Amino acid sequence: MALPQDKPDSGFSGELDVAFFLPNEHDERHNLILEMLESLPDSILIINTKTLICYVNKSYLDLFNIQKERIVGRHLSKFEPLARIHDVLSTKHAVIGDISHIYSAKMDVISNIAPLMHKGKLIGAIAQMRNITDEVRISKELEHFKSLTQYLKSELSSKEALPLPLRNVLGHNHKFVDVLRMASKAADSDVNVCIDGESGVGKEVLADAIHYSSKRSEGPIIKINCAAIAESLLESELFGYEQGSFTGAQKGGKAGKFEVANGGTIFLDEIGEMPLSMQVKLLRVLQQKTVERVGGTKSIELDFRLITATNRDLAKLVEEGSFREDLYYRIDVVHLSIPPLRERPEDIILYANYFLEEMNSKDRRTLKFLPEVIEVFNKYHWPGNVRELRNCVEYAKLFSTDNSIGLDALPAKMNASSIVPPSTKPNTYKLNELVGWTEREAILSALRITGNNKTQAMKMLGISRRCFYQKLEKYDLLA
Repeated sequence: MALPQDKPDSGFSGELDVAFFLPNEHDERHNLILEMLESLPDSILIINTKTLICYVNKSYLDLFNIQKERIVGRHLSKFEPLARIHDVLSTKHAVIGDISHIYSAKMDVISNIAPLMHKGKLIGAIAQMRNITDEVRISKELEHFKSLTQYLKSELSSKEALPLPLRNVLGHNHKFVDVLRMASKAADSDVNVCIDGESGVGKEVLADAIHYSSKRSEGPIIKINCAAIAESLLESELFGYEQGSFTGAQKGGKAGKFEVANGGTIFLDEIGEMPLSMQVKLLRVLQQKTVERVGGTKSIELDFRLITATNRDLAKLVEEGSFREDLYYRIDVVHLSIPPLRERPEDIILYANYFLEEMNSKDRRTLKFLPEVIEVFNKYHWPGNVRELRNCVEYAKLFSTDNSIGLDALPAKMNASSIVPPSTKPNTYKLNELVGWTEREAILSALRITGNNKTQAMKMLGISRRCFYQKLEKYDLLA
């Protein structure tokens, strides 16, 4: 932009200063330009070659909520040092569409900056600015959701090769999908499978999916909870009994669970609770694939597949002497460990919405979760895992009073004191500590969103692999 040729009586010396932008009763063109600048909707800033602020228009003052006398006549560096404006002064080339963040105003702006020339001489620069904070925020959110969508799409596609029963198991977390892939390979054979995980993570659901993905899917899957049956009754439940073998035995005897599971799968839940005396007998059945009923002498040949589950560390029980080592290695051919819900953050709302839709369909209601409920769900530590989440949704639906589920409908245990914060923000204004805390939180958030997929996380953060792992080590996040 070039200033109009000054008249001989204008008094313009070839150097921009604050006085130049005052109304001039002798120069109508000068006053017209000032009026035009004042009426522009975009913010205008003009500086001289020494970066002294000579002029700002009304839109600029409104945008930054500042009084004219506080900024005009002072150097730009006292406020916001627009780096590109110095480039314009040094190169005499315009910069178009520069996006920068104004920290003092907590605002993102897009600027067009051009040199001001008079008679071939640089006399300053003019910046035209517009607030694009909302656009930048939306753009970042779109990028975030784009990354998340791409990640979920890849996870969804990774389940497409699984057998239908395993594909239908709810969950997109990459650790959980890896478990499903291993389960798919195990389902192709008759090897014994041991599933471990905390109470409520869905061990029985996975056992069902393995059975119905196997060649035994036409046969039965028989389930028994080893912790729910008294030791004195467990043998007869598992292996059956002959008539008259003990007081109260029914006439004609009874087939045990292993007999009933012939041609299919038997699922022994809470195998870690099985008494040592029964472990010996179970080992013999697994080795010989035959069973003798209590009180009987006849060996019955069986064809079954064994799946066990536990929420205890069987290897540790072996060390303690409460679980037989030979049985442990017999049942633990393929080991599947289901991660707890708190380590599968992207699955929390997936499960919650699924349970709510399932419950809505039963009474034809259309309840939805309010955003603050979803936030609490994401922050809660879910000690009871998926089972607790389902119970929570059922409770919230029961106590909701309108067409949405708010915080007042949640169980009392899910109050603020039970929410586990990601970490404690440092109670300090030291820049290095605040930067460190912010960096660590950003990395943790990216890891939570991507289900601990480090490659996806570093892409989301926009940093190199080397830098990413350096920061993981710095903030003790490598484990």
